[in-house]
Amino acid sequence: MSKQVLSKSSQRADLLLLLFSVFSTASANSVVFASMSELQEEYGYADSALGLIAGTGFAMGLLVQLFVSPAADRGHGKKLIQLGLALAALGSIIFSLGDSLAFFVLGRGIVGASIGLTFPAVRALAAHLDENRSAERLGAVSGMEIGGFVSGPLIGSLIIGPFGLDATFLLFGALAVFALFVITPRRFPELASTNESQRLSFDLLRIRDVRVALILTLAVTFPTGMFDALWDRFLDDLGGNNAMTGLTFAVYGLPFVLLSHRAGRLIDKRSPIAVVLWLAIPISMITVTYGLMKDPWIILGIGLVEGILQATVIPAALSAIAKAAPLGRASAAQGLSGAVNVFGQMLAAFIAPSIYGAYGALTTFVVVAIGIGALAGVGGLMHGTSLLRTRRQ
Repeated sequence: MSKQVLSKSSQRADLLLLLFSVFSTASANSVVFASMSELQEEYGYADSALGLIAGTGFAMGLLVQLFVSPAADRGHGKKLIQLGLALAALGSIIFSLGDSLAFFVLGRGIVGASIGLTFPAVRALAAHLDENRSAERLGAVSGMEIGGFVSGPLIGSLIIGPFGLDATFLLFGALAVFALFVITPRRFPELASTNESQRLSFDLLRIRDVRVALILTLAVTFPTGMFDALWDRFLDDLGGNNAMTGLTFAVYGLPFVLLSHRAGRLIDKRSPIAVVLWLAIPISMITVTYGLMKDPWIILGIGLVEGILQATVIPAALSAIAKAAPLGRASAAQGLSGAVNVFGQMLAAFIAPSIYGAYGALTTFVVVAIGIGALAGVGGLMHGTSLLRTRRQ
């Protein structure tokens, strides 16, 4: 009895530390998005320059998740998390010292690499803590990821005005340093390892269930790149200010913090792929409504509705990846998923500002909504075909 209690207590402590690591990494990455309009006003950057800053972070996250994250399957999960937190702090410091586009791109690239190190390792370790409750654990992780991504712009929008950009980025760099010191003494459980654990993530693409999960995850995550690169500018054009930008992020992220782990508990009893397919349709429709609205307060309400849907669909997508991963490939699968998602987000971050500048908000959001529907359709068709083949066998 005492051993079981100790085990559950240890699992809870491990999960809390993993969640704190994710929060610190995510907030260090997202604070830049509250500063986009300030950077444009102070330095006169074009829309494409904002896309370059945002997109560079995604590009670095993609490369690191593909080539480095599988090391967690070989017993280096904690080291990856520590290195990720260190890079989050270093990149924040560089960004605070920057006074040119090259400096900002460099700092953003280093911070972006931290996601590729921390997120796949944390997801794999969290799911490994109790595999019968993997979606619930991954729901908690996704809630903290979004909580961190929301807190960066929210807190940043409140302190950039009185304290400036430099102090803001140093604050989030300090948080990453604190998280690094907190997790360093902890010994986390190791992931299951096999001979396959030596391989990179690419060969997982030969598994049909992995391909389906990747496409569906991409469908609901790639719009993040557009929102990261454009949201501050979009609300500013509608008459919103930094406080409104932070508030919209907070309202969107609140359902993740409050609901995602509960949603994960329900998903553990159902098909995560079916959950993603059902929710992709309303998410694509909501995306279009952003381009139709002109009042930031109405957009705030729309963001709350989308946040509730996303708080369910993201844990489902992560759970689908975890269930499709072969033994000994947990972190590689999460890294591949993260890399595919980052690739989509990177393209959206690079392209969306130019579409927005040339054609306006409605066209931009419609294009993204079509992308969500098309990807979900392809994933659903592949899943249906796989089920038919299984039944015939």
